Amino acid sequence: MSKVVTKTAAILTAACLAVGGLSIPAYAASGYNDFDYITSHVSTWVPQNLNITRPSKNVKTSATAYYITGNSNPDYNLYINGEIVANRGKSGSFGVYVSLNSGDNTFDFTQDTGVAKSITITQGSGYGSDLATINNVSSMYPSCNTGELAGTEVTLQCIAPAGASVTATVNGTSYPMRQVAAAQTGIPATFKASYTVPSFGKTTNLGHVKYTLSYNGANKTYTSGGQLFAGGETLLVQVTDPSSSIFAEGNTSSKFITTAKIGATDYVVGSNSTMYQLGMGGWILKNTTEPLTAGASSNKVSGVSYKGTAYGERFIFSGTAQPVVTTSRGSDTLTITLHHTTGIDSVSTDESKLFTGASVSEENGDTTITFNRDTNRTLWGYVIEYKDSVTTLYCKYKPTLSGNSSKPLAGVLVAIDAGHGGSDPGALGIMNGSGISESNITANTAIAVKKRLESLGAEVLLEGSGVTAKNKSDYVERMMPAYSNKADFFISLHCNSIGTNQNGLKPNGIEIYYYEGNAKAFGNTLLSHMLTETGRASRGVKFSNFRVTLNSCAPSVLVEMGFITNPKEFDDMASRRGMFNMANAIGDGIIDYLS
Repeated sequence: MSKVVTKTAAILTAACLAVGGLSIPAYAASGYNDFDYITSHVSTWVPQNLNITRPSKNVKTSATAYYITGNSNPDYNLYINGEIVANRGKSGSFGVYVSLNSGDNTFDFTQDTGVAKSITITQGSGYGSDLATINNVSSMYPSCNTGELAGTEVTLQCIAPAGASVTATVNGTSYPMRQVAAAQTGIPATFKASYTVPSFGKTTNLGHVKYTLSYNGANKTYTSGGQLFAGGETLLVQVTDPSSSIFAEGNTSSKFITTAKIGATDYVVGSNSTMYQLGMGGWILKNTTEPLTAGASSNKVSGVSYKGTAYGERFIFSGTAQPVVTTSRGSDTLTITLHHTTGIDSVSTDESKLFTGASVSEENGDTTITFNRDTNRTLWGYVIEYKDSVTTLYCKYKPTLSGNSSKPLAGVLVAIDAGHGGSDPGALGIMNGSGISESNITANTAIAVKKRLESLGAEVLLEGSGVTAKNKSDYVERMMPAYSNKADFFISLHCNSIGTNQNGLKPNGIEIYYYEGNAKAFGNTLLSHMLTETGRASRGVKFSNFRVTLNSCAPSVLVEMGFITNPKEFDDMASRRGMFNMANAIGDGIIDYLS
């Protein structure tokens, strides 16, 4: 099938058309006629026969209301206990929020074809708390490679069958564990033991923690996912995520300070169960770092240099360590603080196209550089990079439209991420695990977006999305291509959802999350086009520090395309037409933003 996009003569100029007060590219106004090509890969299909997906069988619950979901034939009316079901999706998906009386509540679903399905939900205060029994150990500490300062008392912890005997073995020594609370034999229970981290003079890898379960006359040993490190005189950790959030206090609900980029190193001054307090003052999640058995945190810079490229410019600081760098972007400045860093007397901007000058100050062993921006040039993005104790500030020029009316995005690089995938289905939504889930929708939509952007001339980076298997543990592999290739845009696609037993008919619409200021403006442009193309409601563009929004080198956004728990939005997002519309919105939105 031809990949050529045939469009009306209106697209032959790069002009924008004013529609309802919104300036949009001529592309959006003229319409695309390549539906079959853009959606030829789509494998999602919503069943159109009567079926109840949630609950999938009769259940007991302590809840006083329940959200029942399922599928039906869209060509015929659907009834629940004789009353018509409204708000079905275009493919027949439905959701009904029902009140429950104490005891049995039977709901009969019928269609005019004579097909019928029934479900019974039994309500009672004692229901909903029964848990299936287990015979294994899970949720073992540490789940990731974790370092602790010498002398720290840590809690060894796991989940095991209530009534079992469990021991934890660290560095050859076994510690009996106690069951935290009384529980019915066999159901999941938490087991804990205290362990004091020894001192070895230098950071030492104690290896994995082994948990031995004695239960029902059998013994079996399990191994923690991460290894435990005992800190020496200092404990150094290095960032392993492309970007990791740093917080003011030891919880992720505290004030967000900055992001630390992959390779940044600092020493640990304190910790709790999930976070380290770093020498620079902030707190970072343990599972975004790796303990080091050697290295340095004090950075003595021996030279500063500049290198220009076709797409941006680099300020290079050669030193003795890879410090955490705090960054702040103002309306006419870019300020960076290299923690635990000395030796920078001045930074020249004589060759820079983005900056007109830079001032340097040093305080308490930290060096702050404030770059004055040239207001006639756009600083598109920036990123801190590390290699062999060399710290580089890369500043990116703004990409431009090509001037080629048939390929306006030629030369523009866009990174697309399909949320979830692999062993992680994401939100289950209307189908409740019996069919299409969030990952199916995001994967198919991402491929449609890739086709649309490529038809407009863009180069697209697409990790996973049905092309390669992925899951949450592959986060670094999914994000690094956007960082290493200096993508001009980064878009992560997701579906929204509600919690269990909430009314899934109420929440609806599209919302977009950003972190960097330039991503907010891009999010607003994207949202405008998405609302026009899909007809969904706006839930706004919102600030957040989701991991996928932390790419400061390009406008980076997380798009919640709609609610997978809302039958109308689910059916639309899962359809070829819905994916076609979303792909068009993203293509037109990028053109509009660059215009």
